[in-house]
Amino acid sequence: MSALSLAANNVRDVAHDMPGWAAAAFPHGLAHEGGSVWAPYDYSWDMGAEARINQAASNRSGGGADVSLHFEVLLRAALAQAGIDTATDGVLLDLRSGDGVRSLVPWLSLLPRVHIVASDPSSLLLAAAVGRARSLEAEDRVMGVLAEPDGVPVAPGSVDLVSGVACLHELDDPDLVLAAAARALRPGGVAIFLAPFDGHGLLRLAYERIWTEAALWPDDPLSPDIAVALRAVVDDITKRTLPDRRDPAFAQMEQKWLFARESLEAAARSFGFREVDFASHNDHETLYRDAAVLQVRTLTGRADAVLPVWAMDILDGFDRALRPPVKRLLMLEGTIVLRR
Repeated sequence: MSALSLAANNVRDVAHDMPGWAAAAFPHGLAHEGGSVWAPYDYSWDMGAEARINQAASNRSGGGADVSLHFEVLLRAALAQAGIDTATDGVLLDLRSGDGVRSLVPWLSLLPRVHIVASDPSSLLLAAAVGRARSLEAEDRVMGVLAEPDGVPVAPGSVDLVSGVACLHELDDPDLVLAAAARALRPGGVAIFLAPFDGHGLLRLAYERIWTEAALWPDDPLSPDIAVALRAVVDDITKRTLPDRRDPAFAQMEQKWLFARESLEAAARSFGFREVDFASHNDHETLYRDAAVLQVRTLTGRADAVLPVWAMDILDGFDRALRPPVKRLLMLEGTIVLRR
């Protein structure tokens, strides 16, 4: 029988096994599935995933180094923005930890005295994340909890930091997560989210212009795969800009939102955050050119994919029109720092 089906009268034993640093955050206990993976008693563990989980755990030390380093740079900047010293201690609640590459591994490196509750609704990914902590000899600092980001059953006011790396834009209702983060944090606690913003609308305008002007350049055409890639990006940006939640297709979208600073700030303040700050990840002179090249190469699967010269000239025109301070306001990707 799965440990997740334990009867309520076993709560005392499970709570006894829980790491001491986590007990205050989970006063009602959790079911222990094994290793450092836990779950609410009514959570359904995917028993069919056991073999895949074991394989994920066995591969815990491989891959992801470049991605982790990228996010470590972004999160280090977020800590500096929030005025948090890397020598701080306490408990960090990480939402949608995934396999640990984007958030858990960077946090373990950046905050060596902090204990981390890594949460994810996927048993497979969470087991892989805990496995990564084990490979870094940091298992005693990590507790994995199976839960949706707005449903981690932590006691109100029990954690010092909340983080969500690239998770808000994948949720049907990001406001529920902001509210959950506010409840979980102690007074003065900080939440850090990394998210995409509606500055992508400028790329949409550039791509639409490229698409329209392609007919004027028969001697230097868009290759068919690049044309399809640009159309896909335009469609994606369109769907994620003020999406219609009533549309049945909305529920099927993996990435659902491009955020506006104003709406996020209004929501955060309504849930009790007293300080709301934003920081753009990019503002350099060739931002739109570089973003276009990356997106085209990613979507076509061709590392050598190149836009025609006339198309690059259009992108350069957008880059010249907007100076770095404006690009910071019209963010493509950015960090949100919220103080309770």
